[in-house]
Amino acid sequence: MNKKLLILDGHSMAFRAFYALPVENFSTSAGQPTNAIYGFASMLINLIRDEKPTHIATAFDVSRKTFRSEKFPEYKANRAATPEEFRSQVSYINELLDAFEIPHFELEGYEADDVIATFVKKFSNQAEIYICTGDRDSFQLVSDRVTVLYPKKGVTELARMTPDAVLEKYGLTPKQYPDFAALRGDPSDNLPSIPGVGEKTATKWIQEFGTLSELIAKVDIVPGKAGGALRAGLASVITNRELTQLKSDLPLSTELDELSWSGVEISKVNQLFEKLEIKALKARVAPFAKDGQVKEVAAKKKNLRDVTNFEFEKALSDSTGFVGLLLSENQAAISIEPDTVLVAPIGDVASAISGFKNFIFHGAKQKISSKVLKTVAVDTEVAAYLINAGSRNIALSDLLQKYLGIVSNNSSDDLFTLDWDPSITCHLPGLWEVLSKELEGMNCLDLFNQIEMPTMHILAAMEATGIAIDRQELQSLLTFFAKEEAEATSLAYKSVGHEFNAASPKQLQAVLFEELKLPKTKRIKTGFSTDAESLEWLFSTTKHPVLASLLRIREVGKLKTTVEGLLNSTKADNRIHTTFQQTTTATGRLSSTDPNLQNIPIRSDEGRRIRNCFVAQEPFVDLLTADYSQIEMRIMAHLSDDKGLLEAFRTGEDLHSTVGAQVFDVPVAQVDADMRRQIKAMSYGLAYGLSSYGLAQQLDISPTDASILMSKYFERFGGIQDYLKEVVKIARDKGYTETILGRRRYLPDLSHENRGRREMAERMALNAPIQGSAADIIKVAMLNVEKAMRSEKLSSRLLLQVHDELIFEIAKGEHEVMEALVRKQMGSAFELKAPLDVNIGFGKSWDLAAH
Repeated sequence: MNKKLLILDGHSMAFRAFYALPVENFSTSAGQPTNAIYGFASMLINLIRDEKPTHIATAFDVSRKTFRSEKFPEYKANRAATPEEFRSQVSYINELLDAFEIPHFELEGYEADDVIATFVKKFSNQAEIYICTGDRDSFQLVSDRVTVLYPKKGVTELARMTPDAVLEKYGLTPKQYPDFAALRGDPSDNLPSIPGVGEKTATKWIQEFGTLSELIAKVDIVPGKAGGALRAGLASVITNRELTQLKSDLPLSTELDELSWSGVEISKVNQLFEKLEIKALKARVAPFAKDGQVKEVAAKKKNLRDVTNFEFEKALSDSTGFVGLLLSENQAAISIEPDTVLVAPIGDVASAISGFKNFIFHGAKQKISSKVLKTVAVDTEVAAYLINAGSRNIALSDLLQKYLGIVSNNSSDDLFTLDWDPSITCHLPGLWEVLSKELEGMNCLDLFNQIEMPTMHILAAMEATGIAIDRQELQSLLTFFAKEEAEATSLAYKSVGHEFNAASPKQLQAVLFEELKLPKTKRIKTGFSTDAESLEWLFSTTKHPVLASLLRIREVGKLKTTVEGLLNSTKADNRIHTTFQQTTTATGRLSSTDPNLQNIPIRSDEGRRIRNCFVAQEPFVDLLTADYSQIEMRIMAHLSDDKGLLEAFRTGEDLHSTVGAQVFDVPVAQVDADMRRQIKAMSYGLAYGLSSYGLAQQLDISPTDASILMSKYFERFGGIQDYLKEVVKIARDKGYTETILGRRRYLPDLSHENRGRREMAERMALNAPIQGSAADIIKVAMLNVEKAMRSEKLSSRLLLQVHDELIFEIAKGEHEVMEALVRKQMGSAFELKAPLDVNIGFGKSWDLAAH
């Protein structure tokens, strides 16, 4: 049997894997990143499967300090620090290699390339050698016996660099490649290039003179500007050539037989994969178990069948369990039997799909709101979100890759793009099996089934219903804001005596700081800041009229943009159908887009005029708004069990005045507006990690006064301080926070070496249980209200959820029953020690219904 040696450049390929796979999509439940480990292991499995090596070795760099950096201190000095997320995975990659029974080598003062070059020199007469590396310097090692496998895309697509391939790519032989590289320079290694000399010129010179040595010997005859640049930069070129030459005489006593490979130690591999929660690769590595031979890995061929609507409907009616479903614009695919997919035109089977309840689907809400689907039993997008709410990568392709090791072959430009591929349908039951076990292990399966899935269905119905708009009133508002903006712009011109572009930071800087000589704001890259905060500071400092005009331009400009967005989003039915985002926030909160109705202004009179354009539409007569009073503070009181704060709620008096009386040690009646303002800022800021410096800025007081205020606050409410300390400690120990219903938020940065990232994670740990619990409560409230409305057979309907507020459209004659029902169901959504309090109002518009 011919001997075949596979040598991997460990660091190079691990780095490739790290940047090919998004780190936020690959981590353990404790927050340990695994993207580099996963990608490296996947690449290794593919290499073993495709190349069938008899011998394997891996080479690693030890550090950036090598003989090259001693000779040329600038060597690789431009490279950024190694990301901590990568560094934390290197030891696991070594563990992985040990479990695969693959030896790994490194030598102080040398790079992995030098180890590889030494092995090539020692073993090329004994075995065919295949080098997997992302370093082009290795091309100098290519020969009839040595092939470089160079990654073209991530770690999945490798170019086979043979002598012919190197010649075709560069027009040079492998032996000429380091001469060419010395002339070209290498930005990634910080090796300087010759000004005006690119790859084409470098190639032409080496082709003409044969070697760099010959070119240097005849450098005086090289014509033109390029020749002059070469002569001027000759010292750098000579240094480059010395640095690109790989060392092949390292003191490595290893013999080829010591690199012999006969399979993986499967128990060790599985143990490591269990620890790292990498389950998808277990099946892929199994064929390489150490049993004397490497087995072929053959993917099961999927049986795709185009069927009639009768066959499709019969298959659904005969099914007894969950059925995977995938939809394109024109087709529907279901998988009932393993490895068999039935495909039919969606129009032919619409009624069958609408009448079936046990589908497993990914991203069902949009299909339900558009009436393509009626219901699903499992939405894998929602399940994946609940498992790791911080992940931005929960597309079906990401989940199949992460949990099942399946990569779509359809994508044209990107490993992680999944085009319509009906065969994917048969993987949905397996994906749900893995996700459900994850949820069960987190004690979140009930949260998924009883809260998140029903919430998804309610949101779909709300999207389909929409909310009515007074289009005429909205149009008149647009005209008003446009006029106000024009008038403010005209006043700004008069204030400085000429026209200028108020939207241009560069022109604003010239007007404010050069022309008017106003005090300088904070310095930024392009000069001095002209953001809203800076303009407000300037106005409070100078009272210059141009600043009042600029602030007004920005204020009405934002309002005008909001109104324009609402008008553009209003459909033919005179309703806005926003899209509720259930799987985007890290805390479990709902948000909305297209348009974002959570950002409709409420604090200014003009902002409320926009809310006044959201109305009840016949045959409905009014809107009902219901929101929780101080829900986050009530949750804080519940979680901290602070006796003083709980008592403040029990009195029924104004919370901030009651707390202020205790902090300032005065009767409630003597708590003035400024005292109340300070207490309110303090109370709400605590859950966001508010520091004394932040409090000082917010209240415009000195840091010393802010520290005194915080000290007084915690003297009276020590239970809150204890809770805030404990919640961060528990989160650091566990790696995650939990809400009152068990929703998790993973925070791996709680143990990060970077102080800024660690402190940011600590603030998130303070906020997530409170904000996440508020999200839990409003979802339970929505479900309870909807259930009660169905039970009472009411015609009124839920339209919007905005923060802690629900908005309903009320049918004629249902005011009293809806007020009682909503108050009861929202108030009893969760039993807090500081009981939930619900405010309710009615009106023809959203603004008029405010309470």
